[in-house]
Amino acid sequence: MAYVTYDKAKWHWGAETAPTDIPQENGATHIAFFFRWCMERKLYSKEFAADFSADFARMDDSFDYRGFFFRDMDGVLDSDALNAAGKAFAKAYYTKFAKTHGWYLQDYADFVSDKLGEKDFNNAYFYIENSPQNYAEVKQIIDRRYEEFLEFKKAGKSADK
Repeated sequence: MAYVTYDKAKWHWGAETAPTDIPQENGATHIAFFFRWCMERKLYSKEFAADFSADFARMDDSFDYRGFFFRDMDGVLDSDALNAAGKAFAKAYYTKFAKTHGWYLQDYADFVSDKLGEKDFNNAYFYIENSPQNYAEVKQIIDRRYEEFLEFKKAGKSADK
């Protein structure tokens, strides 16, 4: 599988609607949540694990995944960080797989709307706190989509449509 960039913090922070009164890192909370979920599911590549073995030993509930994402991954979630299963899911979930399942940014927008009561996702998602509670809620959404993805694959359907 070719190199793929799934998401970049600068795509969000550099947007015209990005607020200037908060830290840049806030624009990547959603990416850090997805990255953390991938790490917890062991969907990382062997090379990535080897490159960051000291950090992997510390990745628990108190680990600063968003800080790591900025500091060590330059704010970029790409295919080099993931194994084959992780790449397949990230590719499917960051696009509209099968047109019948949700995709990550829409699921996150719905989460933001529910959480903040705000319909303008383009600005509101910057204000979601990088907290264990918010991650737990987003994790449930990703878990559900991953199960749907596995069922989709099991049925022999392609996520590339």
